[in-house]
Amino acid sequence: MIKINLLPREVEKKVAVREKKFLVYVIAFSVIGGFLALYFLKVAQYSHLRKQLRGIEKELVLLETVIKKVDEMEKAKETLAKKLDVIRSLTGNRLFYPRLLDDLARIVPSRVWVTSILTKSESDFLTITIEASALDNYAIADFISKLGEAKNFSKVQLTKIISKERKEGEEVIRNFGITCEYRLGT
Repeated sequence: MIKINLLPREVEKKVAVREKKFLVYVIAFSVIGGFLALYFLKVAQYSHLRKQLRGIEKELVLLETVIKKVDEMEKAKETLAKKLDVIRSLTGNRLFYPRLLDDLARIVPSRVWVTSILTKSESDFLTITIEASALDNYAIADFISKLGEAKNFSKVQLTKIISKERKEGEEVIRNFGITCEYRLGT
């Protein structure tokens, strides 16, 4: 087939340039349109994430108040548990001290009087520090030997003896201290 071109070359060049310009414009608008579409997509994603963030922040504020309430409840629970332990300890050991004093009252000789008793509770026994006074060393020795022989008392040790001078003609009073352990029911 033969092609006959009656158009001058200038017109042909103009048409070719126009087609090239049109093609460049189409490509440019396509690229710009793609970038604009990408930009709007990213803006939409950003605004969606912003809304999610606001929702999560609101939820976080609500959860923080719930967490504070839970922490307060846990502290109250711990406090109540400690109080309950003290009550259980007191009810479990309510007869412990009367028995201790009863056992001690049976042992104390007539020439000895107890001035103070300090106790320290251990796991299954009491450590007792007894401050007492006596009229002579024999009464002190008698008290210590009776404590050592008693079934509930153990590890009896004399910690001190201090003689107190009195007026002429009066007896010398000896203040002394004893430490021992007391176990109920042994």
